[in-house]
Amino acid sequence: MKSKIFTILKVVFVILIVLSCINIYKWYKENKKVKDIVSNVSTYLNVEDEVYSIDDEILKYNSDTIGWLKVDNTKIDYPVVKTNDNKFYLNHDYDKNKNSAGWIFMDSNNELDDQNIVIYGHHRRDGSMFGTIDNLFKNHDDSKILLVINGENRYYQIFSVYKTGTNDYYTNKNFDDFDKTLEEFKNRSIYDYKKDLSNVEQIITLSTCSNDNKGRLVIHAYKL
Repeated sequence: MKSKIFTILKVVFVILIVLSCINIYKWYKENKKVKDIVSNVSTYLNVEDEVYSIDDEILKYNSDTIGWLKVDNTKIDYPVVKTNDNKFYLNHDYDKNKNSAGWIFMDSNNELDDQNIVIYGHHRRDGSMFGTIDNLFKNHDDSKILLVINGENRYYQIFSVYKTGTNDYYTNKNFDDFDKTLEEFKNRSIYDYKKDLSNVEQIITLSTCSNDNKGRLVIHAYKL
């Protein structure tokens, strides 16, 4: 009886090892694919006299491209996509192939003149996508976000970083009392950026997963 139990345990152990190896290989393969894509598309972002522009040829690579996102003190430097389905780029890469890394995407309901521009990305352990967003929880007073979009260079000053639940209203595109909401977001922050929020007309919100997808890490920045 003991011998039979031992044999069963050995079989289960071997299966677990095989499954682990498969997952590790899949993770490695997906990460490599992301790095290859980043290398390929980086040439589409041009800069001259500190002004960024996106080559129109990028639309032949991915027609969902609407802009480019760069965040100070992180490795976040990616083209941004947008579709009518917020779920697609949760598990598809920039080549539109299945990939658990997903891609950086703007909320499908956003318009560029909304009070709150919301951009999502996975919190990857290898540092890709929004994997280095944690750096912004380390008192970078002057960290800014650049969104190259619609022929513009939109700069945003970070004023709040915090963790929250998955059903929070921070992803709303517009608010009944914008000034009050800004103060609430500012007060939520785990670090006091000491920024003046008077006369703010628009913010950008970066949202990523936290606590095994049970919560969210959130970054707010106001348009300069």
